[in-house]
Amino acid sequence: MSILCKEDILKVVLNATDTTYLTHNFHPYPAKFIPQIPNLTIKWFTKKNETVFDPFCGSGTSLVEAKLLGRKSIGVDIHPLGVFMSKVKTTKIPEDELGKVLNFLKILEKRVDIFVAKSQKCKTLLSFAKERVEGEEFTCALPDFPNRDHWFQEHVIHELSIINDSIMKAKISPDLRNLLLLAFSRIIVPVSNQDSETRYAAIKKEIPPKHSFVLFKEKVLDMVNRIKAFNQKAGDCEVNVYHADSRELDFLNENTADLIVTSPPYPNTYDYYLYHKLRMFWLRMDWERAKFNEIGSRLRHSSLREPIDAYMKDMSKCFEHFSRILKPGKQFVIVVGDSIIRGELLRGDEVVTELANRTGFKLVDKVKYNLSYASKTFNPAFRSKGKQEHIILLANNK
Repeated sequence: MSILCKEDILKVVLNATDTTYLTHNFHPYPAKFIPQIPNLTIKWFTKKNETVFDPFCGSGTSLVEAKLLGRKSIGVDIHPLGVFMSKVKTTKIPEDELGKVLNFLKILEKRVDIFVAKSQKCKTLLSFAKERVEGEEFTCALPDFPNRDHWFQEHVIHELSIINDSIMKAKISPDLRNLLLLAFSRIIVPVSNQDSETRYAAIKKEIPPKHSFVLFKEKVLDMVNRIKAFNQKAGDCEVNVYHADSRELDFLNENTADLIVTSPPYPNTYDYYLYHKLRMFWLRMDWERAKFNEIGSRLRHSSLREPIDAYMKDMSKCFEHFSRILKPGKQFVIVVGDSIIRGELLRGDEVVTELANRTGFKLVDKVKYNLSYASKTFNPAFRSKGKQEHIILLANNK
């Protein structure tokens, strides 16, 4: 296929009722594109064992689809948590290793019960808990980060610390540890005082004792079942994910990729780092690098009032690298939405066309549809005002 089949694209966009199958469900991430889009385009434009490149891989949607379709893949993102998600979501874990999870959860629950009993002064529960963990010596350290007590209730801080330390001290494989850490990351916002996954504001919550453990256990058990299914369906093709800036991709060899499929940050739409900031505190990740280097962020275009020219300059640097990395004549599929900067509507297809003209790509085809059809995770204000999402097919003319 050398063009986009508009009928097939609109069919998957309009009828994509399940967008969280298998490992896609592992962790929230703002404005993910639906997996049906990379699935369709990867099948159209690549063969088995060829290489798919996503230079703004986010939480790894296209990398998961490449793995399921038996393609090798390369992902890059500036956000450390996104890179971590991508690695976990594309890593198969043997059944015997997954079998260690139930025992881990039993031990963890004993530790949480001891804390809850002491904090609630419940002698009966404390006696029961002590009996079940006789002889064990377990301590955990509380994290220290700005405004910690503003964002978390005291007992939640202790419970999260017990969960985190238990994961780090468990005798398990690195891959299973990462799976548990991602489940831990998933529950942090729900048990914090952060309003929601897409609103970074503190509200009053009453998180009951042991609720953090209950959420963690539910998530872990669900993830284990999904990894088991992923093990059966995914191929063994290599996946490489890099925490890097897509304006600086010299570490990737030229003519490496057979297809680029990606959804870059829409200008002035999100501060991706912000909604996961609490998670990155707990996981000791460098959120500041993401904050100050994120292309198209609201911080840059609203708070710092950078014009669209800054976005175009950054993306031009990226496209130049993409042309070098993508094989000659191969396809580049980009999914991008319309944006508004200081009242001016920017059409995503026009932005990409200009970038293509600057960097040696040829516009081959494009499809557009209402943004709300495929971007249900956007807040209502962003979905409004008649914005469109565009799937654009470019060819590498180098």
